[in-house]
Amino acid sequence: MYFYLIGIDYKRSAIDARENLYRRQHAVAAYWANTGPGGSAVLVTCNRMEIYGVVEYADDAAAHIAGFFKEFPDFSKYAYLKLTKERVFGHALRLACGLESQIKGELQIAEQLDAWIKDAAVPGPVKDLWDEALENAQEIRAAANLNDHDNNIAAIVFADIEKKMRAKEKYEVLIIGSGKIAEAFADYGAQRAHFTFVSHRNHQKARKLAEYAGGVALSLRDLEHLAAQSDIVIGASSSPHYILKKEHFAEILPRRRYPLYIYDLAMPRDVEPLVAGIGGVCLYNLDTLEPLFSEHNKPFEKSVALASELIEDRLAVFQEAVHG
Repeated sequence: MYFYLIGIDYKRSAIDARENLYRRQHAVAAYWANTGPGGSAVLVTCNRMEIYGVVEYADDAAAHIAGFFKEFPDFSKYAYLKLTKERVFGHALRLACGLESQIKGELQIAEQLDAWIKDAAVPGPVKDLWDEALENAQEIRAAANLNDHDNNIAAIVFADIEKKMRAKEKYEVLIIGSGKIAEAFADYGAQRAHFTFVSHRNHQKARKLAEYAGGVALSLRDLEHLAAQSDIVIGASSSPHYILKKEHFAEILPRRRYPLYIYDLAMPRDVEPLVAGIGGVCLYNLDTLEPLFSEHNKPFEKSVALASELIEDRLAVFQEAVHG
């Protein structure tokens, strides 16, 4: 069998281009659902969209890739390719170890990948490859000390929030969404912070997170009012559209005495980019937060280097097994 991988990520595409492709992810998935024998699976995280395919011959893979790029030329502008089973496996190891993430060594990517391969839509050969990759990655992460539970986006952003709110005795944090990022923030309930959760899909989950964090869960209909009362807004939903737009702030800003800090961690984004041009609003997204992530990554450089070495060792064993 011949394996291939097509992907885009934060390293090869700016957030605007990446967001446009994310808004078409259902069309991408529908395209690959009809690729014929072998099969394929689409992986989507906040920083990447990847298509894993398996066919009988290399020429079949080339034809599938060419057809996809013709249908989605904007994807081809930023895409990377991994061809052959060994190269796909090597990439899978790096991904599962968090070496391809903005936050090096993050645990969340391993959890996402584990949930993804359990999806019935993932072809058997792709699932088998990923099962082996995740098993190896678990051992590599342990050996390289890459299993720090505080090494996640919520911990990094929350540390930045604490610095910005240094002068305030209490501050209000509004979290839009109830998924994995919202869960991670619920774990960082500081004494000075009060959390409000709103969700456009799962209000019950938002209530559970609020109970856990000692906060409240309210309706998305109250968003403008809540944003006006908040010091921090965290965008972490799975909405395909902007939830907060520039026109919403005509009502918000006149009632404020302090800057409004918005961390838009969603992909596609929750906050219209034009909001960045409004006085009194400081808007951050996954690209503009890159300096914060880079600084955070520095203490992990030795662990990342060791993990890379261990991956090369595992890949050599894998290659020998493939070629007999």
